[in-house]
Amino acid sequence: MNATDLAKNWDVKLLSLVLAVSLWLGVAGGKEGELVMRIPLELRNVATGYTVADKGPGELVVTLSGPSILLLKLRGEKIIMPLDMTGVGAGTVLFTGFEARLSVPSKVRVTRVYPAEISVRVEQLPARTESPKTHESR
Repeated sequence: MNATDLAKNWDVKLLSLVLAVSLWLGVAGGKEGELVMRIPLELRNVATGYTVADKGPGELVVTLSGPSILLLKLRGEKIIMPLDMTGVGAGTVLFTGFEARLSVPSKVRVTRVYPAEISVRVEQLPARTESPKTHESR
């Protein structure tokens, strides 16, 4: 087989390739699957003068279901769940509703989020006291 044999009936060969890929996408894309992802939590906007004493678990374990082709695409993405600490003072704040805040394709469903709520404890840093400067005379 040489190059001229490959060039014969190129339009039929191209059509066959397009049909084969379309059929494969239809079968693979229609299959339902499930994916478990570990999504790290990221604390943002902690107020000056405060520190996070207990941030709970460092990640969420999320179970997604939907078309296998979309789940394969999600597997390679880096997803982070930000926790906005704007306006949080000393005390404990509870974060919930993660499934609504996850950005996933419309045909993918969030079926489980563990833990369902995250408790973060914030403490005020001790006030800095400046030591008086002593001057020694020589």
